[in-house]
Amino acid sequence: MDEGTAPPLKVDTEQLDAAVVLRAEGEVDSYTADLLRDKLSTAFSAGLPVVLDLSAVAFFASAGLSVLVEYHQLGEERDTPLRLVTPAGSVLRALRATTLNETLELYFSLPEALAGR
Repeated sequence: MDEGTAPPLKVDTEQLDAAVVLRAEGEVDSYTADLLRDKLSTAFSAGLPVVLDLSAVAFFASAGLSVLVEYHQLGEERDTPLRLVTPAGSVLRALRATTLNETLELYFSLPEALAGR
């Protein structure tokens, strides 16, 4: 990787009183899905709602959808919600194309996701 080239996926974590916020930026595909999975695994260990902000994700492949389904199911088992911020773009298109938008908790902004409404 060149020094001036950004990594394909960057995920920052912020622990708040009422939730763990993950902010993803870049591309989620078969090469980067494991990073997203690792970050979600760590976030879920806090026992708080997990908010995954995908608004800065430019590309979202089926490998990413699999991770979202996996952690949505885990969240239901643990009664720990996974809330997604997906205002527009490739993530929302992928979720709609697979009808996952009807299953997952989607929000248009981070404040809405944090409030859970």
